[in-house]
Amino acid sequence: MLKKEFSDAFKQFMECMILLLAVPLGVLFDKLLIHVGWKISDIFYYVFLITVIIYPPVAGLSIFQSERKDRAFEYLFSLPLSRFKTILYKIAPRFFFLMLLIIASNFFSIFKNIWINGFNLIVVFFISAFMSISITSFVLGVVEISFIFFAYYQASRVIQLIYMGWNRVKFSDFSTQALLSDLLTAALLLIPVGAAFWMTFRNFDIKPLKLQLKFYYYIVVPIILVSYAFIILLFKKFTEGKG
Repeated sequence: MLKKEFSDAFKQFMECMILLLAVPLGVLFDKLLIHVGWKISDIFYYVFLITVIIYPPVAGLSIFQSERKDRAFEYLFSLPLSRFKTILYKIAPRFFFLMLLIIASNFFSIFKNIWINGFNLIVVFFISAFMSISITSFVLGVVEISFIFFAYYQASRVIQLIYMGWNRVKFSDFSTQALLSDLLTAALLLIPVGAAFWMTFRNFDIKPLKLQLKFYYYIVVPIILVSYAFIILLFKKFTEGKG
């Protein structure tokens, strides 16, 4: 199974890499038609940035794509593997290719802060992976992941703002605290979402999907609502205190 998952993950990775064909096409388009003077380095920067941003949700959401497409969940559960190993074999290859992209983005200087931006890409990947079992529409999945990631991102930034206000820390000296804030916020969000994912998958069978999502309703929905309430109330309290 692991070999098959690596093969599927590699195909998916290469499909995302096709976007890089836009680099020579963009140069050719500029030279032949518009003559703006685009530099190949600038085109590569933006195309590779889009590729890096697109890959985590695509890789995460498609973990069960083949099973949905072929209606092969029953076959998946018939394999002589524990549920934990099944999940591990599905996530590990896709996470491996994500790490390759993050390393490459550092090599090409795509991000100013590879630690924070790379970590955010990992967060997006795991949000996507943990939500994959509950989502059948890719478009809807991207919307839901964006909603969850926004909660994570804003909660982390509110914590940073409060820390800066209480400790009078300059923003330029704040990269370490920003990473620690991201780690804390990600843990508080991903642990319950991951728990909902695992408990759903552990008890998953061939019944209709909508009848098996109670853990998402009981865990994920409340944690997201709490996150947004935290953002609004704490930010309001902080701004009132500053005023």
